[in-house]
Amino acid sequence: MHTVFWTPRFAAVFFLAALAAAVLFTAIGANLAIVAPLILILIGLGVAVLIRNRPVRS
Repeated sequence: MHTVFWTPRFAAVFFLAALAAAVLFTAIGANLAIVAPLILILIGLGVAVLIRNRPVRS
């Protein structure tokens, strides 16, 4: 279990959720201004997960 890189998986979940929200709102023809804050938050959380858990050089 130590060989599995969980950080990219958690970040990928946030990125895929942002993509799914964008696709869903585009498919139903809704205004993307409604979902834009959610997409930005999800992308920001994905980036934060990657930055927070990056390997530290010693």
